Amino acid sequence: MVRVFGIGLLLAASCLQAAEGDQLDADIRMFTVMTAINVAGYDDGVGARGDSQVRQAVRKHLENFDGESRKLLENAYQELKQNDSDANLSQWVSFALTCEPPPTFALLAELPTDLPPEVRRLRGFSRVLEQFYHEADIENIWQQAQPAYEQEMLRYQDALAPMLFRTAGYLRISAQSREYQGFKVWIDLMSAPGAINTRLYGGEVQLVAHPNAEIPLDEIQHAFLVHLLDRLSIRYREEVSRVEVLSRFAMFAPALDEAYKSDFELLATQCLAKAVQQQLRRAPEAEKIEAVNQALREGYVLTPHFYEKLADFEKSGEDINRYYPELLRGVDLKREAARLQETKFVEAPVKPTRSAPAPPKVSEVDKMLERGEFLMTQDMLDEARKSFMGAIEKAGGSHAQGSYGLARVAILEADPDLAREHFARAAELAEDPHLRAMSYVYLGRIADIIGNREEAVKNYRLALDSGDPAERTRALAKQGIQAPFERPDDEPEEEPDEKPKP
Repeated sequence: MVRVFGIGLLLAASCLQAAEGDQLDADIRMFTVMTAINVAGYDDGVGARGDSQVRQAVRKHLENFDGESRKLLENAYQELKQNDSDANLSQWVSFALTCEPPPTFALLAELPTDLPPEVRRLRGFSRVLEQFYHEADIENIWQQAQPAYEQEMLRYQDALAPMLFRTAGYLRISAQSREYQGFKVWIDLMSAPGAINTRLYGGEVQLVAHPNAEIPLDEIQHAFLVHLLDRLSIRYREEVSRVEVLSRFAMFAPALDEAYKSDFELLATQCLAKAVQQQLRRAPEAEKIEAVNQALREGYVLTPHFYEKLADFEKSGEDINRYYPELLRGVDLKREAARLQETKFVEAPVKPTRSAPAPPKVSEVDKMLERGEFLMTQDMLDEARKSFMGAIEKAGGSHAQGSYGLARVAILEADPDLAREHFARAAELAEDPHLRAMSYVYLGRIADIIGNREEAVKNYRLALDSGDPAERTRALAKQGIQAPFERPDDEPEEEPDEKPKP
């Protein structure tokens, strides 16, 4: 039973921060954000079946909270609140996953596109949240709540571990792999019961499980499959583009979210995830085929093909990372077009279900930039360059992050002159202070490497004057001023373009 908050309550002895690679976690960022909006007027699901006792206890504890931040929170929440309850909760979840730890809760992004679209409008909330964190003594309340969070995590772990292992095993992906270890399920007990929120950040899926009487294993499994498979549709973009003509049929599916109609790579990932999930179900074959056909009627146009071809994958002995192109090469366009012409698409539901939340809408430029960043991590430099150049062209011929990406590609290709040209362009165009500061840091390092110390120091000082609040960036600039940069054989942990984990 959850203890009631009050004076004299013993602090929990253990910490909820899970070890690296664990799939379950909970932290004070999510707890603080959700507690704040509860104080500010978020009442969805209060007292409903499944409402968390932790939430009820925290709300009672802060019922008479009269700190100065309360009114600020109420005003901010009313201004930023969205009419749709799912969309409203979703934006606060995204904020919690992308903000810095307390006390600042700042939204510091390595790149402008690192912030989800729905979070960019919430930048000012960090200051109010910091004040509330101190005035309400959230650290103490969080410590008292930890036993309940630990109990919930243990409940999930018993169900989650075998499912994840079996799912990855089917795809022949090792539990020790980076893909497996990067999947994260965050536990939240301060929101309305029954909700699930899924996020795809930097090629990795993170899922937030709000209070649930029944563990939503099917939804978690689907999110895990998307996490494992999404990078493949980008890596094998040419193979995916060969069958993209089928997206024309998806345009006429009323139940399919617009995000999938405008991003065929993402749609292909969803289709394969649904097919694999049916192959893994312990159910009669007729029932599984009906689920596959239902996915087709909803607009997931490649699901039947993938479901049929997975039998060949099972016999192949190869892992999905190598076999994925074969799945796409096996698509018979005429056969699939005929199948789709005979398909009657179902109407859109009155309200989208929580089980398959669509990703936030992103612009074509942002998609190209994100693709370029991913391709760089895969050492696909030619393809990354094309994506960055495409983004610049799409943006009208100039784009700060596009130039920043081209500069880093040039560095990896050992072309300092070209890198310097692109970094200078990025610094000139950048409105984001972090992007501008890091462009100057790189320019300083290039100048140091070619022996122009005066130019290097000038750029490091410009980095300090760029207005970037991130202490790590300022530290890099100060180090450059104090001593010339010498590129080591092994990259340091604080390499400028490394992204922090959420």
